[in-house]
Amino acid sequence: MTGDVETPLVSVVLRTYGHARFVAQAIESVLIQETAFPFELVIGEDCSTDGTREIVTAYAERHPQTIRPVLPERNIGHGAIFRRALEATRGSFIAYLDGDDYWTSTAKLQRQVDFLEANPDCQSCFHDVSLVYGEQGVPSGAVNPGLSEERIVLEDILLDCFIPAPAVVFRRAVAERLPDWAFDVVWIDWLIHICAATLGSIGYIPATLGAYRVHSGGMFSALDRISQVEEDFPFYERLVGELPEQRELIERCVAYRHSQLAIERLGVPFDACVVLIDPRREMKPYFNGRHVRSLPRLDTRAMTELEAIRDAAATLSTADRHYDSPIQAVDGQGRCYVVVPTDAAAWMDEHRQLAEYLAEHGEVAWTDEWCAVHELAPPGAELAQGRDRSPLRLDVSTRQPPPDGLIGGFLEAPARGALLPGHAVGVCGWVLGREARAVAVEFTAAARLLWRTPVDVERSDVAEAFPGAGTATSGFQTTLNLLESPSDEAVEVVAVLEDGSRLPFASLAARRADSEEARARAAS
Repeated sequence: MTGDVETPLVSVVLRTYGHARFVAQAIESVLIQETAFPFELVIGEDCSTDGTREIVTAYAERHPQTIRPVLPERNIGHGAIFRRALEATRGSFIAYLDGDDYWTSTAKLQRQVDFLEANPDCQSCFHDVSLVYGEQGVPSGAVNPGLSEERIVLEDILLDCFIPAPAVVFRRAVAERLPDWAFDVVWIDWLIHICAATLGSIGYIPATLGAYRVHSGGMFSALDRISQVEEDFPFYERLVGELPEQRELIERCVAYRHSQLAIERLGVPFDACVVLIDPRREMKPYFNGRHVRSLPRLDTRAMTELEAIRDAAATLSTADRHYDSPIQAVDGQGRCYVVVPTDAAAWMDEHRQLAEYLAEHGEVAWTDEWCAVHELAPPGAELAQGRDRSPLRLDVSTRQPPPDGLIGGFLEAPARGALLPGHAVGVCGWVLGREARAVAVEFTAAARLLWRTPVDVERSDVAEAFPGAGTATSGFQTTLNLLESPSDEAVEVVAVLEDGSRLPFASLAARRADSEEARARAAS
């Protein structure tokens, strides 16, 4: 029921940018909703250049009673366009949808409004969605298969954003609770759920009523897993200011994210098993689709249960990678990786048998201030010797001004102070020659060539910044193995020009993070 919507009960906010391939399906999935109440569709279209705006305006012209477009004259960003669309809503309830997702049931809105009206303690509610891949939307199962709880509270949603964006309907009071910085972060939907949980509880409807699309153009799904996890840190930092009473839980969440980063940066294979030591048993054992178990499950059997997990790991099939990683996975079916967060150290001290088992049967593959990762070989096999993959703390510097012969050069990654595995340091940046074109970048240490990569990545941003340079192909990207560099020697980053000249423009200095941070802890 739409009709002449003067006072809609529900406002649907649809945010879209660059979704010409998908947005019609999203709009249609809203228009076909069967409801006993009036609703409106507010579409925030952020000045796309691929035809999305033309599709939106055509739909608005055909359905003027239902669709209210918000069309800024210039691109204003995902947060600002969401704010404008949200401010334009009039309903008592608000539903949210991105232009590349869609709903799969004509009863979606009716079921959720019925639920909220019957449960005044709930500030929002959500349902399961199908996870689909690519432009064609190939189904790959449910995002939230069979949660047992019908009510989600604040502590649950602080741990993880497990509520899919296209699944939520919330009360207007939740929108009014959002802080101003909500529109400056990637996780607007997560903050909506958190605000709802500060006002009441969140209800769960165990039915699949929508679809979340994973594709290369998605704002979240296009990021590799390391980048996704790193987005959580500034978000949690801001949350501490909003929810100081939840500081301890937020700090544990941050440590858990660092545990995920350790697994990604190690390149743990997807046919291995990951074990998370979680004495409180509060964290979701999710490591980018890998096979994960949590310990303790039965507190008195921690060591023997780990033996059973390790035995079972030898027969695991390759898990489905949910998101890409810039670190190439190592080989090793049957291996088992045990993650021990720093805040689990006291529990490990009380379970010396487990600690001794790890020391006897494995080696420490990663250690930093947040966690240690123990690598166990398949039962009956030995770990390869000399496979040191402990993390490095990197100091990065760029020469200013650039040397004669270069217009400029810059290392965008790794970031200064980054903690990365020595065997797989992702490096990217750009370099422009003044008279001769830069054709390659070399990495040298102690007069020894460690690695060479071509300058062949198109960088339109650099071409715009230096219009007289004459080429957009000024970027480079590679993975550097710093374990092969001489210890205590800085790595020079050298531009190789077309005329054969070589000009150093940056440097990398690496130091072992474990020894460095151990000294800091000892000093304190």
